[in-house]
Amino acid sequence: MKNKKMLCVKILNDIKCICLWMLLSAMCCGCWGCSDSGGESGEKPDNGDEGPASSRNLLFNSSDKKLESTFYWGKRTALSYAHDGNDPVGYWYEAALPGRNAFCMRDASHQSIAAEILGLSKHNFNIMEKFAENISEAKDWCTHWEIDKDNRPCKADYVSDDNFWYNLNANFDIIFACWRLYEWTGDERYLKNRKLAEFFDLSINTYVEHWQLRPDNIMSRKGVMHSNLSKRGIPSYVETFGGMASSSDLIATIYGGFDAYAKMRTVLGKGDGGEYQAQAEAYRRLLEEEWWNSDINAYHTFRRDNGTFADGEGLTYMLWFNAAQQTERIRGTITKMMERTSWNIENISHFPLLWYRYNYIEDAYEILKNISTMNRSSYPEVSYGMIEGIISGTMGIVPSASQKKVITLPKMLNPDANAYLQAENIPMLQGYITVRHDGNKATKFVNNTPGELIWQAAYMGEIAKITIDGEQRNTQVRTDLMGNKISYVEVKVPVGAEIQAKIE
Repeated sequence: MKNKKMLCVKILNDIKCICLWMLLSAMCCGCWGCSDSGGESGEKPDNGDEGPASSRNLLFNSSDKKLESTFYWGKRTALSYAHDGNDPVGYWYEAALPGRNAFCMRDASHQSIAAEILGLSKHNFNIMEKFAENISEAKDWCTHWEIDKDNRPCKADYVSDDNFWYNLNANFDIIFACWRLYEWTGDERYLKNRKLAEFFDLSINTYVEHWQLRPDNIMSRKGVMHSNLSKRGIPSYVETFGGMASSSDLIATIYGGFDAYAKMRTVLGKGDGGEYQAQAEAYRRLLEEEWWNSDINAYHTFRRDNGTFADGEGLTYMLWFNAAQQTERIRGTITKMMERTSWNIENISHFPLLWYRYNYIEDAYEILKNISTMNRSSYPEVSYGMIEGIISGTMGIVPSASQKKVITLPKMLNPDANAYLQAENIPMLQGYITVRHDGNKATKFVNNTPGELIWQAAYMGEIAKITIDGEQRNTQVRTDLMGNKISYVEVKVPVGAEIQAKIE
């Protein structure tokens, strides 16, 4: 544990050392992409606790005042980037380099759940629909990578339909994000809206075929399919590695997109969800069979045009899209990530959620308590990442509309007898819930959604019984991907009810 903490602190300290490098990178390519390029126009002012009524009602309290401070810093900062619909593009929030007044596909996809937590439902749906409606054959079945407040493709990375910036991961990231948004909200528009449905279908079929992204040809494709337009069709979210034909982060994103699409089809009763799930697994097998490097105990990140592999950034997305599923390979990937000290702030914004997911609790907490003072912390993705990191990471709150269920799993770091976390009025499932954890051993759950919910009250470790409102119940035990035992009970919670769970 001490070594991991030292590695995490080293990441945080070394970010300051690479600030100049990131600014130089932005001068080279920041005028095109919105990530991995660094550079910004200055910090946003602190506009207080503005936003929709649902965000004003969202309250967070904790015995850990550093965590509480990070939450409210994240809330204020994130809401300062939200715009209320007075611009031509409609409701939107900034999800790109500050100063561009725009939202890009990658950042918006990754900020969307935190935006939902902050009450920005109108913003999320409008953003996703804007991306969907701009897909076209003229752009080789791409859409606008980045859209500005005036409802135009951002001039920083778009010249014409023949000349624009585009990362091939993006279409699948939107599909993955829309599935997560449906699971969080229960809003069936994310499954049934005509523009979104057409975008999903074109991306999964026509787009994959056009860009040679099928499992049987992605390993033999060439990186530059438009020789005079090298910024169009980048086969990775890493924008600084030249000569690549494909990447593990691209394949991981495609896996995530196909997996999400399969689940959508199943919920819609289409009957072909298994077919798309099989295709998703074909991509994941490629990662395990072709990309795993036992010499470095991690996945390769890039494949060059000549067929050789190279290593660098990109491993974050193996975890973000749940593509790595073998315990030792996940552990090796995380170890490799922690060895790297030159992560940009965009990647670091994902780490709290990911580290909590894989039970690297101390490492997650180190970032949460330091993030607001790090270089480029005003990049929009950062504040949104901290909100999701606390709600779904530290508090372990994850809803599932498809199962009418909410999971809670507290992961406080070394809580004392008086430690607590409480989040009131979290928007989800067409309503709100309130959750309070007292240490890692007791939870209060309040259902203020329109329907009855199944609450899965979960705790780390193998526990025989959990007490629900004074009645002891036998637990069920599951094992997470890291081999950790998790004990839980599931209880029906009527509308308006408050129920308490406790480990005696």
